[in-house]
Amino acid sequence: MENGCSVIALTGSPKAGKSTIFNGLTGKCRYTGGWWGDDGTPGRGTYRYCDTTYLLMDLPGIYSLPREAFPAPYRKQTPVPLFPVRPDVIAVVADATRLEMGLHLLKQVVKRAAQEETNTPIVLCVNFCDEALRQGILIDFNLLEDVLQIPVIPCCARKQRHLDDIKAAIHYAAKPSNSQMFSYDCLDFSPKNLTRECITVISAASGARRVIADHLLTSPVLGKVILLLALAAVLRLTMAAAGLPSRILWDALARLENRLDMIMTYLGTAPWVTGSLIHGGFRAMSWAVAVMFPPLTVFFFCFTLLEDLGFLPRAACVMDPVLEKCSSCGGHCLSMALGLGCNAAGVACCRAIRSPRERMAAVLTSSMVPCCGRLPIFIALIPLFFASAPVDSVAGSLACALFFAILLLSAVYMALGISWLLSRTALKGLPSAFVLEMPPYRKPRITASALRSLLNRTLVMVARAVKASVPAGILIWFLANAIYTGSDGFALAFASQGVNGPSLLSFFTGVLDPAARLLGMDGIILAAFILGFPASELVLPLLIMIYMQGDSLVSMTSGLPLHQLLTSNGWTWTTAMCTLVFALFHWPCLTTCKAIAREARGWKWAAAAVCISTLPGIALCMGISFLTRLLAGF
Repeated sequence: MENGCSVIALTGSPKAGKSTIFNGLTGKCRYTGGWWGDDGTPGRGTYRYCDTTYLLMDLPGIYSLPREAFPAPYRKQTPVPLFPVRPDVIAVVADATRLEMGLHLLKQVVKRAAQEETNTPIVLCVNFCDEALRQGILIDFNLLEDVLQIPVIPCCARKQRHLDDIKAAIHYAAKPSNSQMFSYDCLDFSPKNLTRECITVISAASGARRVIADHLLTSPVLGKVILLLALAAVLRLTMAAAGLPSRILWDALARLENRLDMIMTYLGTAPWVTGSLIHGGFRAMSWAVAVMFPPLTVFFFCFTLLEDLGFLPRAACVMDPVLEKCSSCGGHCLSMALGLGCNAAGVACCRAIRSPRERMAAVLTSSMVPCCGRLPIFIALIPLFFASAPVDSVAGSLACALFFAILLLSAVYMALGISWLLSRTALKGLPSAFVLEMPPYRKPRITASALRSLLNRTLVMVARAVKASVPAGILIWFLANAIYTGSDGFALAFASQGVNGPSLLSFFTGVLDPAARLLGMDGIILAAFILGFPASELVLPLLIMIYMQGDSLVSMTSGLPLHQLLTSNGWTWTTAMCTLVFALFHWPCLTTCKAIAREARGWKWAAAAVCISTLPGIALCMGISFLTRLLAGF
């Protein structure tokens, strides 16, 4: 009991549907997944049944109990507790399509309960019964209950079926008067034999189809081709479907900005207050939302569908031999793939990697793949400087896609190369075995997948970007509008007060210009990257704003042709190439740095990730700049 509530522990093997049952009983929206970065903390929720309140704990999935959970036979030893709080009832969740696996865990839990001599009631919930029936699997639940001598409840949690039966069984087991019913006299049952006796297979066609699909998706050659085609399709769909919603969202936010500007003017606020809050902070937030929200929504929705289909574990399996040569594992492949949507999400995904050494290498290098926040730079500059045909034509579109694919593969190979180097230097150690369970193929629920990806992934990433972009926009506005007026001393005034002179932003870019010239860029480009540290999607609008010397961030629909603006400020194809390379290899954004510090448990590792990501970019940009100057001299 805890706080007057009966405690129910919900345990079972991974992907058995524990969290779905937990959500159905408690009304919460908890989601756990091996590829999203589940931290393994138990979920807690309450529900009422027959005027009784129950505290339900959703425990992390396990295949078997650890050895420390059982007392040693040769000495008196207190076993490690399995649950944070001693439960009144243990509910073991098993997958109907993999019943033998669930029965192995159930036998260990029953044995542990018998050794404690507490007669803790145990209830077996067999989930995915509809999926088992679709695969031609029939289960004799009456025989299963007679052999186990515990309540056995068939259910389909995804469709909210038989959840009341689970509540009734738990309510019955929690009554003290029924504790004698759980004596556990049949601990010698064989999970394999019991599964064979209880299951009748009436159709093996689905099993044959799964074998064929596994052969295709895990093939050393064809599996990699399918993986690349799937990622290419996701990226193409993301770029194609996000353009129009981004423009619509920007127009709506621009109208809202005008209304807010009118309200601030009506209230008589000072011009610098209106400028910093509306033209600085709010417009930076608008850009972050307009640029990130539509592509992240599409990308994470596609990624969630692939996860629900069971494709992602097979992708990790097919890439594991390749990554093993770099002293990494297949989980690193998934963290980089998820990092295409958001680097912070890719870093969080590294939690699924079991080896501490390989997990640290993945955390330090997963941010090297370009995220959606960097895509506007590539989308804007590649057609302007590296496409010989119009981007609207087939040839121009293919040329831009090929150029971007080369840059993307360069980032992936650079990340793998640095991971290999780290495994030989700072992160030495023996390679670990990559243990992976192939989950069954399941038809995803489109609506549920869309809501889960939106609530648990997209909105989380966009909220982090908004929190970083608002103060960054305010700071940038002050730098662009603060004019140095002191001849003898230090004095500042604002451009809105009619004062002319060099701004702090122009002074800042002038200081950076010598170093930027070594990298094939100018001080304004380098300043845009530095000031865009809070959110990567701010780099391009900052770059345009500084070139235009405006008092606010420009909109996505600015009438000034971008190519004319850049070339008039001295841009060549060398400048564009160095800018693209530096956009590919530079420090991660503030949100990603926080994620790295959280996963690595220290800001020193975040600083190491910044150096690891930036040094290749500096070296490559200096090399490109030197070669172009050398060739120009001949």
